[in-house]
Amino acid sequence: IKQAFSQWKVGRTAIDDLDVQIVQGTNAGLLPVNLYFDNKTGLLVRLLRWNETPVGPVPTQIDYADYRDVAGVKMPFTWTASQTYMQMTIELTDVQANAPVDAARFARPAPAKPMP
Repeated sequence: IKQAFSQWKVGRTAIDDLDVQIVQGTNAGLLPVNLYFDNKTGLLVRLLRWNETPVGPVPTQIDYADYRDVAGVKMPFTWTASQTYMQMTIELTDVQANAPVDAARFARPAPAKPMP
């Protein structure tokens, strides 16, 4: 993360009565990214970033919750992504660290058949 942005700012605020620390990363000429960390646990609770569009900057917010221990690492099992036009919640039921993946899954797919 330190290499992704050249300038960093730190502050404090609250999200739903939860005290959080804000870490904002910026690069010259680009839109910032805000990372919100729970002051008690140090876990990431929100990511807020902006995308430049023809109508101006559009925010994307991702809230992380339901952290569980997976192979000694705290992982969020619920992600809620919000944008100006939609909201989506991802709820994981199982996370495996270093799960084996069959190499065949990375094979190039067969070429598409030409349309008649």
